[in-house]
Amino acid sequence: MPEHPPYNERMSIKPIDFTKRSHFETQLLEKAMPPNSLGRLGKLALSLAMIKEGPLDRMQLLLFAGDHGVIEEQVTHSPQEITYQQCLNFAAGGGACSLFARLNDIELKVIDVGVAQDFPSTSSVVNKKVAYGTKNFLKEPAMTKDECYQAMQVGKEMVKQASDAGIQAIAFGEMGVGNTTSASALAAVITGHPVPQITGKGSGLSDEELEHKIQVIEKGIVLHPERDPISLLCNLGSFEIAAICGGMLEAAERSVPILLDGFVVTSAALVAKALDRNVCDYLIACHRSGMEGHALMLQALGCAEPVLDLQMQLGEGTGSLVAWPVVRLASHILTDMTSFENAQVTDSTKLLQTLGLV
Repeated sequence: MPEHPPYNERMSIKPIDFTKRSHFETQLLEKAMPPNSLGRLGKLALSLAMIKEGPLDRMQLLLFAGDHGVIEEQVTHSPQEITYQQCLNFAAGGGACSLFARLNDIELKVIDVGVAQDFPSTSSVVNKKVAYGTKNFLKEPAMTKDECYQAMQVGKEMVKQASDAGIQAIAFGEMGVGNTTSASALAAVITGHPVPQITGKGSGLSDEELEHKIQVIEKGIVLHPERDPISLLCNLGSFEIAAICGGMLEAAERSVPILLDGFVVTSAALVAKALDRNVCDYLIACHRSGMEGHALMLQALGCAEPVLDLQMQLGEGTGSLVAWPVVRLASHILTDMTSFENAQVTDSTKLLQTLGLV
């Protein structure tokens, strides 16, 4: 059996030194503008500086794909082959994620960690397949521990490659028919919220079908009583969620900002937090998904104030892609915006400070 990192032990992620915040706040007050006039954009600039000083200009989206055995339980109307078809579509430049990445000059990598079909050699889909889809978690664990570790290692390797190539921020996307079922199961256990509060209709279910999906998740949670994060990931998770989790841990270890996407990606972040809570210091919540329960998941991560709230629920990393221009802009404020002194503008902030108004 191959050797794997001890993911069940504490990672080597350094907690952020929040004492530095006052230094960056002083820098922001020196900019040639009224204090706090950039509102949440100014707060975002401070959060980014705490993770990594300096502007962010290169971002990469790593989109991991896998299939799910639990779709045997009729938790979605989408046929499984859509996972394979969409991966080919994304890799060829189609779909929302490819469009948004192209318009933002972001490199998109589509990585197969568990799709039920093989991709042609002519495709640009990166072959990191661990297995041909997970098992049905109502019958057995979705993955073996070894498979789970392999998928996490794929995520780590892809982040290492990106970071070594000079990528300054990482976003994660996913593709996998049925993956909101696994994501809801993981989120319900980790957050402690009842399954109905954290489960939505996915790609389109009736009220009755949603109730069935909830029952499937509840049965799966009871069937697999282990509650350590790796067991949860093996029993109820998926290859793409495991890869994203591993990638997040690697990004945080390297002090690379993680642009947090929607529902499924956030479920991976919850598992990563359960393994090492310091990973939360490196998360930038890009949007609040329109999916049921996502706000509760963000609260559990301490990310209650995302950059955007557009009621998007597509996944694929699209929330991160849409938020990237705002994040990139914010990252330039402390380093590139002129100060009162440099601009030779009277320092109105100092005047307000002398009056005790700032």
